[in-house]
Amino acid sequence: MKTILLIITLLFSISQSFSQEYSIPKDYNFKTKDDYVKYEKHIIEGVNWLLKSPLTSEKTKRKEINAFIMKWMTGSPTVSIELSQDIVTFMDCPDCLMLFMGGWTKHVIETKDNSNKSKGNLAGILAVIEFYNLNKAALGKNKAIEKYIKIQTKGTLEKYIDSKM
Repeated sequence: MKTILLIITLLFSISQSFSQEYSIPKDYNFKTKDDYVKYEKHIIEGVNWLLKSPLTSEKTKRKEINAFIMKWMTGSPTVSIELSQDIVTFMDCPDCLMLFMGGWTKHVIETKDNSNKSKGNLAGILAVIEFYNLNKAALGKNKAIEKYIKIQTKGTLEKYIDSKM
């Protein structure tokens, strides 16, 4: 009986994470530094939504959230993302690239540390791995991301990223 109750609770929790609600703020604008700070919470929530929501559902909403986050990232005075060909080896996956930048951005917002590019890259790669694992069927196999998963499994992902800096 306890096992059945545990399974039901687990399934309910999983279904809740997939049906999470997120709405882009209405009439947002990014003119001053304070405007960017004001929307940081929304950016984190948007990145989390992109990470946790299946790629095949709510495609219009996904595009709108991507556009909102991209607009914020491109003008943000506090977040600076540096894409390295040695690390971002999955350019053939636009959704993965967006999640890389989202993971980096979320890391900077949460830690207030925009100076550590190694940690930003690590946060981005971890976001891509999480997204890829949840959406592998829709994305198809990606050798570059599979390589990162193997490195992560060995426990040497941070060391690997540092070596590419």
